[in-house]
Amino acid sequence: MNFFTRFTIRSMKKKIKALKHDRALNPTSDEAIAKEINLYMNLAKIYRSVKNRKKFPFAEVMVDECYRAAASLDSVEAQYILGSKLLEEGKFREKIEQEELFANLSNKRQQQQLYEEAHAYLLAADNLGHIKAKRLRGLCYINGWGVDSDKRKGFDLIVESIDKENSWDKVPQIFAEIGLNKPEFFSALAKHRNKS
Repeated sequence: MNFFTRFTIRSMKKKIKALKHDRALNPTSDEAIAKEINLYMNLAKIYRSVKNRKKFPFAEVMVDECYRAAASLDSVEAQYILGSKLLEEGKFREKIEQEELFANLSNKRQQQQLYEEAHAYLLAADNLGHIKAKRLRGLCYINGWGVDSDKRKGFDLIVESIDKENSWDKVPQIFAEIGLNKPEFFSALAKHRNKS
């Protein structure tokens, strides 16, 4: 199994290297970029599957790097996945900072860096039309994750995402999915929608 996995990883890396080299020398087509993005996403899946194996000690780091490379090629899905993952890590570091037991300057610096990078990826995905990225950005503004808390702007983003998807009939499921399944948020959303 390990031999086959290593062989597959090496083979995919060779293909990516060839596509990257070709992209540097020639104007590339959308097909070639889509193929390269697909290879990065598949490579991330393989690294994720071998995450806790002795032969692949840095598999988790490689998953992130695959998503970063795909995101640099404007892969909306990679931008969203990486942005949400970095946001979760930033929230974890913020929680550590609030508990004060492990609070230190390095943790605070990493927290700020993670939030900045997460917001950059989420904004890029949102600009390319990813609806869940827009909702997650709205949640960030509502809860003050890495940005100043601004409930109005947060609800604006969530309402825009629901309008864009035209899914007002699915609002309870959407709110349950993003963790806002509380009556006060429903009433605030109804008020916000009526003002708009």
